[in-house]
Amino acid sequence: MKKRTVMLLIVFALVAAAVGVFQVKNNFPDLEAPIINRYIGDVEESSSGSRYKTYFFDLSPIEKQAYNLILADIYNMPERILVPDLSEKQLDEVFRALLNDNPDLIFLGRKCRLTSELWNNYISFDYIMTKEEYEQADRKIREKRDLIIASLSDLTDEYRCELEIHDYIITNCIYELKDNEYYYSSAYGALINGKAACEGYSKAAKFIFDKVGIESALVSGKADSEGNKGGDHMWNIVKINGNYYHLDLTWDDPVSKNSSAMSIHTYFNLTDEAIGVNHRDYSYNPGCTSTDENYYVKNGLRFENYSRNNETKLRDLMVKQFNAGERCIQISFVNKESYDSAFKDLITDSRIYKVLSGVKSSRGSSLSNSLTGYYEDKSFYTLTFIFK
Repeated sequence: MKKRTVMLLIVFALVAAAVGVFQVKNNFPDLEAPIINRYIGDVEESSSGSRYKTYFFDLSPIEKQAYNLILADIYNMPERILVPDLSEKQLDEVFRALLNDNPDLIFLGRKCRLTSELWNNYISFDYIMTKEEYEQADRKIREKRDLIIASLSDLTDEYRCELEIHDYIITNCIYELKDNEYYYSSAYGALINGKAACEGYSKAAKFIFDKVGIESALVSGKADSEGNKGGDHMWNIVKINGNYYHLDLTWDDPVSKNSSAMSIHTYFNLTDEAIGVNHRDYSYNPGCTSTDENYYVKNGLRFENYSRNNETKLRDLMVKQFNAGERCIQISFVNKESYDSAFKDLITDSRIYKVLSGVKSSRGSSLSNSLTGYYEDKSFYTLTFIFK
């Protein structure tokens, strides 16, 4: 038995002998009862922190209370914060929820500790920057967020906002992961340093989505990539025009390691079924079943089948995208059969150059941007043609 527990038993035994245990509060009005006993029932969401606190609602009442108490004071970076008595598992759940819900907690490391003094319990954190450094960093990411939002073409269009935020982050950030370097796992790393791991990409997106009123959540799980089966990964789930979708910015930045500014949209607003090809074991899943806001569906870039009879459609799509300033022309196919047919004709047999000739004629001028390569994703039956 812990020494602290023994002391408490002795105190309560002496008090019980004198006035009865259940009369302690009445007879000693200045003696504060344990904080855990002062909160009963469910707990409402705090107004502090993020606008959308997905993981808060998965917590128990006592965990929610601890979450709110921490969030009310954590931005002051105190030495410790008074919380209810929590088990190690409960502490882990609260800490995980805080980090996932609030991407502006850029000053927190990945460790916290719970200590007790008599019947009061305190949580303390590892801070990775000083208060002054945090204030400067916080100002920078909020200024950057405001600049990005000011550049959005239509704040009333959720899909358009999501797309432009997605493209901005991918264009201005490259993938980089370093052990114990928490900047790379933060919104600051993605938005200010321009270097981040998947967690940084996801937190940067949520940080901006929160401000423009797009409901989103971070999702941690496992992902299968080439040479890395079941690796830890993080992405987003977003609610666009009433439906939920998976959004993976990191995997839409396939050539970020060599600093190319290309972005694709293979993982832009996927269903559970679609992303389940290589993502699994989600930490959060409200049910993503709609394809309405999928990038390829929304923009008419999906082919039900493919043959040379479809060349006119492909040419018209490419003309439209070139005229819009696009330099990565992206198309998708509904199944393997149509994808294989298109790949053989366009890539293996080089028919894409015939299509480009038609694009040049349709635009009424020469196409100055030559084809430099292509990017394929066989799991999702997508082809991206890349131009200078």
